[in-house]
Amino acid sequence: MNNLENFIRENRQDFDRRVPGLEVWAKIDHRLEQHPHPRIVWMRRLRVAAAVVVLLAAGGAIGGHLSSTSKEVDSLAGVSPEYAEMERYFSSQVKEKMASLAAYRQDGFVRSDIQDLDAIYEDLKNELKNAQPGSEEQIIQAMIGNYQTKIDILEQVLDKVQTTNSTNLKTEGNEISL
Repeated sequence: MNNLENFIRENRQDFDRRVPGLEVWAKIDHRLEQHPHPRIVWMRRLRVAAAVVVLLAAGGAIGGHLSSTSKEVDSLAGVSPEYAEMERYFSSQVKEKMASLAAYRQDGFVRSDIQDLDAIYEDLKNELKNAQPGSEEQIIQAMIGNYQTKIDILEQVLDKVQTTNSTNLKTEGNEISL
């Protein structure tokens, strides 16, 4: 054993009983304040840098999420599954009625009106992309109304064409039986 260990073992009781005075602790504290340990300074700077990085990452993530949700909604299908189903139904109705008019060779009467309504629908889609929170519902209702207007126009023209054709058939049938 070395001398320090022997000294500590021999004077163990004195170490346990004696407490350094307040002056000793004050001197130790004063020396520590004068010369901060470089490792402690480095750790403080590292903590500040980490906090800044975390705040920037969180802000970027939140901003990215908010901007991506507003840009993804560009049609009724982008709003919700219910609106997507509604949009599919309306589209199929418009196609079906246009096909019926084409069978009568009467689709030229409404083609320009339908194209005008399609242009309005595209404008509404652009408005929906840039809509302020809370105003989306009005635009969605206008988009639904656009589809309903298309269907109403097509139904009216189809009714007129079918009525006219059935009247012509009855007239032709009467002429043949005479």
